[in-house]
Amino acid sequence: MIALIDGDVLAYGACKARWQDKAENGMVLRELEEDGSVKPLEFTTEEDRKYLEECWANLQKNLESMLETIFCEQYLMAVKGKGNFRDDLYEDYKANRKKRPSPNIFVPAMRELMIMEELAIASDGREADDMLRIWAEQCRMHDIDYIVCSIDKDLKCIPGKHYIMHKDLVIDIAEEEAMRHYYEQLLKGDPTDNIPGVPRVGEVKAAKVLKPYSKEEDFQEKVISEYIAVYGDEWREYLLINGKLIHLQKDINDYFNLSEWPLAVELL
Repeated sequence: MIALIDGDVLAYGACKARWQDKAENGMVLRELEEDGSVKPLEFTTEEDRKYLEECWANLQKNLESMLETIFCEQYLMAVKGKGNFRDDLYEDYKANRKKRPSPNIFVPAMRELMIMEELAIASDGREADDMLRIWAEQCRMHDIDYIVCSIDKDLKCIPGKHYIMHKDLVIDIAEEEAMRHYYEQLLKGDPTDNIPGVPRVGEVKAAKVLKPYSKEEDFQEKVISEYIAVYGDEWREYLLINGKLIHLQKDINDYFNLSEWPLAVELL
């Protein structure tokens, strides 16, 4: 079995909170700026170097421990790279995340080290999630057992074994469950990534709307009807943009395409 790993999760997990390095008796005294905001902690170059070494040791330890837990010797790992085609499609994609400063400036350094040490590849032009699905599809094509390792619920559109890293939990996602998850996402969108979906359709309603169905064509027809009910003649444009943002690639040339939906073709 081969592990398909979201390396960004390992990068974040390896970087412990830096205030611990300044703690005395479990407490840290913080200074305030003139405007009342908390003044950032300051560290020397030597402290930064030591911290980076500790983070790298944490990452290697966490990776080894995870591979032992899931009984895998082989793995493929992807981390955030340069650019993402979704940013070109929708300027507000993940806008709520971009407004927040990075919780740890050493996370990008972890990614760079993982790439330099050939532990991971950079998912340039797409997301690490895309790479995991591409690898999963290649494994399926060649009848290779795999396990997807992440914390991202978006990856539940991939059937097969999943290791939920922050819960230390292995689950199996059936073909129909993966397909259902994908079409529910097209309805509810993804607030975390600022993808709107259909207004007033959240997780509970999306599941309820699609509950009676099990075949892909039925899922597609119901999703289209929900978009038409809300967006009218503009349903196609809204479904296309949501689909392109949500859809995880099966190969590097795979993008959301309504020409593969029989009802969408009929309604042209």
